[in-house]
Amino acid sequence: MFSPDSSLYPWVMKFIEVTTNMCRKDLLNDISSTFQELGFSESTSSKPMTYLRNVKYPSIFPDKSDYAHFVVHTPMRTIQVVAKFQESSGTAIEKLGYTVMDAARSSYDDYLVVCGGSELLKHDRAIEFLNSYRSSAPKLTAVTVEELASFLGPDLGRHAA
Repeated sequence: MFSPDSSLYPWVMKFIEVTTNMCRKDLLNDISSTFQELGFSESTSSKPMTYLRNVKYPSIFPDKSDYAHFVVHTPMRTIQVVAKFQESSGTAIEKLGYTVMDAARSSYDDYLVVCGGSELLKHDRAIEFLNSYRSSAPKLTAVTVEELASFLGPDLGRHAA
């Protein structure tokens, strides 16, 4: 009978954590690359055609802060961008409920969720789930990273790269 080597367990868990973080990191890099390809530059100026990373804002929980992965300033609006990534099965959809509540209270013009990972993208269920709650969170839109440029495109006009 197979008996797992308990000395390997921490290493395996660390490998899973690093692999997942690397994939999420790849999604964040893809989002940033899309911004740059469209002509946006990273800046703290809040001017049109700029974006910021890791922007702190008040959480729905008292005395706590959350971080937007990006805040994007287009010529027409300011968009809070959040990346959601999950490869493994489990509570992927359930965890998106907080995202709907967060989007409903966003101080920005729009709240964009970029979904990645096989579990969230399976049958478009995360995107469909999030977009089905627009009546509760009108600023909320969920897309894939491949759809990001199309979402931002109408705002760019003559500013497009």
